[in-house]
Amino acid sequence: MKKQTLIIRIIFYGLLLSSLIGLISFGFIFLESHISHLLWDKLLNDMPFNVVSVFIFCILGGFCVGKLREKWGDYPQTAHDSIDQLKKIQTVNYRPAFKSLFVALLVLIFGAGVGPEAALLGAIVMLSIWQADKMRYLFFNHENFIKLSPVERISHMLHPTKYLVTYNAESVPKGDNFLSTKKALNIFFSVNGLISFTILMKLTKQPSFISKMGDTSWHLKDLWVFIPLLIVGLLSGKIYNVFKKKMSQWFNFWQDEPVKKALIGSLSIFIVGIFFPNLLFSGQVALGSVPKDYVKFSFLILLLVVIIKLVFLQICLNTGWIGGDIFPIVFASIIQGFAISQVLPAFDVIFIVATVATSMAVTILDSPIGVAIFIALFFPIQMIPVIFATALILKFAKQSILKKKAKG
Repeated sequence: MKKQTLIIRIIFYGLLLSSLIGLISFGFIFLESHISHLLWDKLLNDMPFNVVSVFIFCILGGFCVGKLREKWGDYPQTAHDSIDQLKKIQTVNYRPAFKSLFVALLVLIFGAGVGPEAALLGAIVMLSIWQADKMRYLFFNHENFIKLSPVERISHMLHPTKYLVTYNAESVPKGDNFLSTKKALNIFFSVNGLISFTILMKLTKQPSFISKMGDTSWHLKDLWVFIPLLIVGLLSGKIYNVFKKKMSQWFNFWQDEPVKKALIGSLSIFIVGIFFPNLLFSGQVALGSVPKDYVKFSFLILLLVVIIKLVFLQICLNTGWIGGDIFPIVFASIIQGFAISQVLPAFDVIFIVATVATSMAVTILDSPIGVAIFIALFFPIQMIPVIFATALILKFAKQSILKKKAKG
């Protein structure tokens, strides 16, 4: 009976805490979206001397971001940082989660050309470890826990810094049943957090992260250009990766001067905000209008948009305006696909865009299956075979090259 009661309590409090993580994630996205819209689409647009107002706003943003990095360190912490820490020490320092989210929020609302996903996922990893430590506290202190009043139990489980038991390999039960149950519960709680986040997004009518790129009627004749398109995307990705390394070298200065460095990013945000406002932020909002508007622009104009977006991304990332690169890279890759479609009018536009975008994004992000799944969300179901074929060809081609290098 005690075992059943313990499991019920773990499930109850696990659902409570995972729902709280979903609420925090929603709050971050909600605030970022609404504050950015208020500042950039209303307040700054309505101000007299718009250019001067945007300049002052961007400089203020650079000063704030730089000062916070000077005071707190390299924030926001991304998912990559959190996962690396988790792999090394089997746990994560989750105390800076809200610091990280706060800096990420500032980075985004001041217009940096990065996505919210990296900092948000980093915070979710931190908070998930916090939840796991809470569950361990409940597991190892259940006898004392049941003596508390209901209000005290809730306050214990929601207390941000107390009543935690960190991971210790020696104290963890080793039975197969325990490990399988733990894994199932972790998946269950993760799904619950995602559902909570989605419900809140729907209830408040937040715009979707995903924009559909249009319908397709591709035929077998389009396969004639499949390999050339794959190569174009591959080469585009390779060029960006070389450029990325160069940018990291070029910006390897003022390591101890985060404010000065952030102000360089401010100038890039100002320039983009005045001349190319649709390229601010991650690009996810502007992507929705691309299928209708791309025909208005030439191949060269679309190519210029791709270049500006990727240069802007790298300037932000290398000057302390840290954020996600997945959305900006997918945005640029899709625009690149529409650019290529301009010079191949005899073939299906969506077929071209999907192939080029997948090839380019896979090459840059180096995660074939993950990128394929994400890219597929933007395209009709008929494109799924093409998208996954592109990703798998690149994956196996890379593996083959690495094996040959290892043998040679």
